[in-house]
Amino acid sequence: MTDMTEQMKKNFEEIKERIDEHKDDFEAIQNSVSQLSDKLKDAKEGWESARAEKGDKNEIAKDEETHQTH
Repeated sequence: MTDMTEQMKKNFEEIKERIDEHKDDFEAIQNSVSQLSDKLKDAKEGWESARAEKGDKNEIAKDEETHQTH
């Protein structure tokens, strides 16, 4: 029974060591994903602003056109 417990502890330690070896890789990937997410958010906000501005210009043009025809 003790041999099995010792083997389980040894296996656990080996797994833990492998995880620790790759921890930096996971953190780097997480940072990259976070940066990409921020860039996508900024691009979306820029697109929305441009669409809103374009919509405002269209409304102003329509208002001016309507005003001129009346």
